[in-house]
Amino acid sequence: MLEVKDLHIYYGQIHALKGISFAVAKGAIVALLGNNGAGKTTTLKAISGVLQPREGIIRLEGQVLNGLPPHRIVSLGIATVPEGRRVFQRLTVLDNLEMGAYARRDGEIAEDMERVFALFPRLKERRKQVAGTLSGGEQQMLAIGRALMARPRLLLLDEPSMGLGPMLVEQIFETIRDINQQGTTILLIEQNAAMALSIAQRGYVLETGRIVIQDTAQNLQQDETVRKLYLGEEVT
Repeated sequence: MLEVKDLHIYYGQIHALKGISFAVAKGAIVALLGNNGAGKTTTLKAISGVLQPREGIIRLEGQVLNGLPPHRIVSLGIATVPEGRRVFQRLTVLDNLEMGAYARRDGEIAEDMERVFALFPRLKERRKQVAGTLSGGEQQMLAIGRALMARPRLLLLDEPSMGLGPMLVEQIFETIRDINQQGTTILLIEQNAAMALSIAQRGYVLETGRIVIQDTAQNLQQDETVRKLYLGEEVT
């Protein structure tokens, strides 16, 4: 579904992504792992059109995305849940969700709103509440719900567990699995490698702008380097 080939991204003179290549199959959850500064968020910004590559190709089902503005990429079926949630703090929950559907002109927005409320019943309870007064977990739910209102074929998730307690993390990841089972392909950036690999089918490990390990999620969970550096296990 998504193909990234030999992608190079620069910030001025800084070479942030150094020729990375990977693919996300339709219907899959793919995890992109790595420490801070590895290039994970930069990768998502390139896919979503916020950053333009100096070299390389990004394709969605064969269509080249290079050079397209972010709003056009959203209309093609890619939505992003950014790191830090970034909900519209002064708008209500309902307003935020409606903003997610701003590019749509079909008659099924109300149906998708009910889908979001089914996934996140707490949002339905708080639909008239100002988003800035929600808890961190509720804001993460809202950010995911807002992205789903664009009816994406591919959902980009950037650190969805950041700042959340263990119980909320489990709930968010269970919901991510549900979203995928309902037909949405997912590219997941996550520092909590254990949780990410528990729901993904395939994973890639980024270090300083390069992919250094790639395999099925199951094999990565057994890989000694991944276990030591990203799963926090003692390897003997």
